[in-house]
This record gives sequence, C-alpha cells and structure tokens, in this order.
Amino acid sequence: MILAGILREFRAHDASHSRSDEIYREVQKISEELAAHGHEYDSSWTTRTMTEDESVASILCGHSERLAMAWNFVVNPHTKRIQITKNLRVCGDCHRATKLIATIRQCEIVVRNANRIHHFQKNGQCSCNDYF
Repeated sequence: MILAGILREFRAHDASHSRSDEIYREVQKISEELAAHGHEYDSSWTTRTMTEDESVASILCGHSERLAMAWNFVVNPHTKRIQITKNLRVCGDCHRATKLIATIRQCEIVVRNANRIHHFQKNGQCSCNDYF
C-alpha cells in the first residue's frame, strides 16, 4: 500500500509495524462497525485450525488488506480513497467486509490482487459484481 508516497507493506497478522497497537485498535473499531451493520464472519474462509485463544473474527480481521485499511484510517481518518495491492486473492469474507467498510466510511477502496482489480464504491458495490 502506498500512502503519502511511501510504500507500506503488511502481512497477515503482522505486528512488526511501529504503530501496531493503533492499527489493531482501528481493526477492532472497524470490526465493531461491521457488526453494527450486520456483518457476520464467515468461518468457511479460515484455512487452518484455530488455537484456543483465536476466534473466526481474530483470524479474518488479521488479513493483510484489513491491516492496510486500518493503517490508512489511523493516518488519515477522513480518507476518500484507499489503494491496496496484494499478491493473493481477496477472501470472500474480506470482500464482503470491504464493501461494507466503503459504505460505512464513505470512501472508495481499490484492491488489486493476482486475479483482478476490485473497485469498491461508497454505495457498497464492487466492480467485479461479486465474481471473484
């Protein structure tokens, strides 16, 4: 992700960033907003067995694109556009969540991955028409 001309790199469940505490607080805030708008986490997108201290939400909220979005909102709370590049495809839960985040936060979110470019509009629509 590039913000203010600086490339920022995030990995799933990454805590190496100097502002990780702020990023994860924002992830939690976004998670609460999603829940308030009816989002339910889809366990079919978890690809490994959970440990005792994990939940479906904690696994899915740790995906790199969610960390990148949270970082953007930490640095620029009133952003109108977020652009993210991934090396993996977007999971279905992150796709549904990103549609809702774009609506809740009223910003465009562009996620480019290995297969396509997803342009999430403020109205919750994605350019892929939910074919990913």
